[in-house]
Amino acid sequence: MPALLISSKVIAEFGPRLNDILAGAPKPLDLLPFTPGLQLTSSQIDNIEAAYYSRDIWEGTEKSALSPAAQAFWNIIERTRNVKWIAVYSAGTDQKRYQDCMRRGMRLTTGAGAQADAVGLACVAGVLALARGVPYWLGAQQRREWSPLRGKDLPADIPGQTAVIVGMGYIGTVIARVLHATGMKTIGIRRSAVSNKAAEHFDQVLPPSALDGLLPTCDWLVIACPLVPETRNLIDARRLALMKPSAGIANIARGEIIDEAALADALKAGRLRHAYLDVFHTEPLPTASPLWDLPNVLISPHNAGASTGTYARGVEIFLRNLVNYLRELALENEAAVIE
Repeated sequence: MPALLISSKVIAEFGPRLNDILAGAPKPLDLLPFTPGLQLTSSQIDNIEAAYYSRDIWEGTEKSALSPAAQAFWNIIERTRNVKWIAVYSAGTDQKRYQDCMRRGMRLTTGAGAQADAVGLACVAGVLALARGVPYWLGAQQRREWSPLRGKDLPADIPGQTAVIVGMGYIGTVIARVLHATGMKTIGIRRSAVSNKAAEHFDQVLPPSALDGLLPTCDWLVIACPLVPETRNLIDARRLALMKPSAGIANIARGEIIDEAALADALKAGRLRHAYLDVFHTEPLPTASPLWDLPNVLISPHNAGASTGTYARGVEIFLRNLVNYLRELALENEAAVIE
């Protein structure tokens, strides 16, 4: 019988929901509980029709290395021949394994939206901390030094500043909503923009071709877009040079979207005031990276999505899609091959 490869943890915690969905489905699908030590026969592998790469399987994976559970999961997927659909916990689809699955003919859906509030609010926290001088105060606290911000060190008022947000998906919209509430002007950049009309939480929506014209006047450049050929190295040395020295950058998307060496140079030389960075070209960020030592940089270890509720929200997205898959309806967050 066709089977769904799914974490034993998800089965234990969402078993009644899964059983109800499968019991009411128009076609049968068995549950095949996954554990890192799972040994399957060739027949069992051939029976796998769908699989869920949940957060608990992924846990511990770095950009450069899979966790033992993730490695075991993908070892099974690589041996399958009849998988029609694979659901993944993450929002991005640029990972090679995801792209390989789609090139093999599998449908792939993501957990986009499950981490949106956590990532978006972490980004806003980084922006506001830098804008209000929190690193300065923390440094003074560590030195046990009473050192108020004065004179040239006074932070600019947040209301009236302009944030250019590249990417208007779930995360970009959360960022815009909160920054807009502080009094910032928010300008969204998206590929599908066809006019200068406003959108919810955005004062303007413009196409990528408008980016160069916006950089000289923006106070914050926020990167929240997918990594695709058009966005790889989108923010290079030339574009960084267009920004004013008082501006800052926040990147919670992918490290490859920014020229990291050029960014470090600009921050060190004072051509940019500050940066909040959650993602990097190489992860973990090498200890030799100059970004670690810059006082005007806040770093989080690709952990902006950390929140107690993201796992369950991801499973909920998967369960909705499971219903749709079994009923041959449209799937939520279905991805496409990146050409």
